[in-house]
This record gives sequence, structure tokens and C-alpha cells, in this order.
Amino acid sequence: MGERKLEITKKLERLSQEGTLDGCIAILNLPSANYCEKRAELIYVDGELQQSCFGCVTQGISSMNCLDIEKIKGVIDFFAKQYRTQFITINGRGDPFNPRLKKDNMEKIIYAREKYGTQAYVFTAGNNLDERTCQLLAGNEVNIMISLFGNWFIDADFFVGIEYPTASKPLQNQAEIAENLRRLIRTYKEHRNQPKEGTTRIGMNYVVSKRDLFDDGAKVRALKQAANDSKIFFVVNTYFQKHPDDYTQRLFEQFAYEYSDFHMRHSTVINGYCQMGAGSSATIDFDGMLLRCPYMNNEEGDGRFQNLSKDQVKRVLERYMADRSYPCVIRKQQK
Repeated sequence: MGERKLEITKKLERLSQEGTLDGCIAILNLPSANYCEKRAELIYVDGELQQSCFGCVTQGISSMNCLDIEKIKGVIDFFAKQYRTQFITINGRGDPFNPRLKKDNMEKIIYAREKYGTQAYVFTAGNNLDERTCQLLAGNEVNIMISLFGNWFIDADFFVGIEYPTASKPLQNQAEIAENLRRLIRTYKEHRNQPKEGTTRIGMNYVVSKRDLFDDGAKVRALKQAANDSKIFFVVNTYFQKHPDDYTQRLFEQFAYEYSDFHMRHSTVINGYCQMGAGSSATIDFDGMLLRCPYMNNEEGDGRFQNLSKDQVKRVLERYMADRSYPCVIRKQQK
């Protein structure tokens, strides 16, 4: 089977072709507080224990003074009515389904869908995906990006049911993570709500490393093909931080280009730019801080939404929308 675009990607492309992407905030990013159980998972790398998600740039973000769910609903109301928002995303932080976060995040998703028909786009590394959560996500037609950054053990054999080892904390429980992800994929595949032909609601995000250069891409080639055969969008990114050796960095970027579906750097790249920062989105952080991109921090913000007047918010958003050439906040070398 061939490559499929995520539903959110296809819809953003359509908005761009219709000329309606300009002048609207198509994506409202609503990152939740920064809680993630994966940071306690340890794996063996070259015989030594290491955090499974070592190198994730979000770990230092604190989570104080979070907005309550009613205020978040008010934010959703504002953007849906004033800026024709089509999608909400829950990204840029830890695990959106962490027990401390799941109830509010699911309420955001359901509220936006039922009241405005607004779809959600959620990023997960595979923790806390029980049956009820998977059913709610599929039923609300949520687009899901599965992060493989902390799940390096997943390969093409994942799709043919290989058994992974079970381990007790603090070691990574590969069997549990694999079963969670298989449950998610199975639920989406079997649900009555299906996307249009040529699109999918599930993606996988892989981060290239020197291990991939050593095996000349054998693992990722097979994984990409298996994902595509299962109607899953597959994208390869470079590390968050640029490699100190320019030649190695260029190899990483070439690798990412070659093995990403449709050669896309991000699932929300339209006209060459990631729309998370390129004028088509805005972020209301967990504490209300207004940001251009969910990967920014509070020091880069433009004030808290709850403290700004409508005119002040409008001026900030007009500034965002006026700049369509904004580079990726994290991978600054990419535009």
C-alpha cells in the first residue's frame, strides 16, 4: 500500500488551496501541563542505563498555575468564533494521557468536537492508552502522532505481532507500550468512523540517529513500509538539537527527507513551512501564556490570554498571521 497523508495535513492543504488559510488561526495549540511517566523509563544503551527519552527538550518546563477546564473551554470558544479555528492540538509537552491530565484533555477534545466540529491532533508516546481512551479518540476522529523517540525498540516486526519483553520499573516495559499502541491502531482500524481514501488519522514520528546511518537505513526502511502497509503516515525528524558535526547533520537531514512520507519534515508543513509557527496557529499554554508555537517557553510569550483584552489578543494574532516565514522553533535550521 502507498503513502497516506494525515487528515490534518490534507485539510490544511485544502484550506491553503482555497485561500482561506490566510487570515485565520487554523490551529489552536493547547499544551497540557508537563507530566510524563516515560521520563522514569530506563533502557540499556551500549551496556549502560539511560533514560528512554534522553534528549527530549521539554523536560525542564515547569507546570505551575494551570488553567482550569472551564477557562480552556472559553479559549476554544474565542478562537472558534473569532478565527474559524479548525483544529486543536495537544502537543509540545509530556504525556497527554497521564492520569493527572487525561480527564481534562479528553474534555477539551470532546467539547471542541461536539460544539464546533473542531478536530483534535494529539501527540503520544504510547503510555496510558487503555481501551476507553482509544475508543473515545477514534470516535471523535482525533488525529494521533505516535512518537518513537523514546521507543527505539519498535521496528517493522511490531506490525506482525512480535512479543516484546516485559520489565519492572524503572526499566522500560516494552510489552506494555507495544500493546497500548497496537490497541490504538486496532481500535482506529475497526471503528466505523474512517477517514477519506488516501488519508489516515494515525502517524508515526521517528528520529534519525547514528544507529540508522550504521545500518544504512535498513531498520527505518522496513518500519516505514510496514507503517504504510498499515495505513499509517510515517515521518522522520532529526534530533531537536543540531549535531555538532555539520557533515553528520547533513546526513541526518538527507535521511529524514528520504524516509519521510511525501518528503515532509512535519505533518503540518504547508507551502514549505510548519503551520504550527508560520502564521496559521496560536498557542495558549497550560498557564494561559500566549505563544506563537507550542515549543516556545514562557519567556518568549506575549502575555497571558486571561489578562489580555480582546484588542490586545487581536494585535498579537495579527502579528503572528502577518509572518508566514517563521522558522521551526526547535529545529531552527529548518524552515
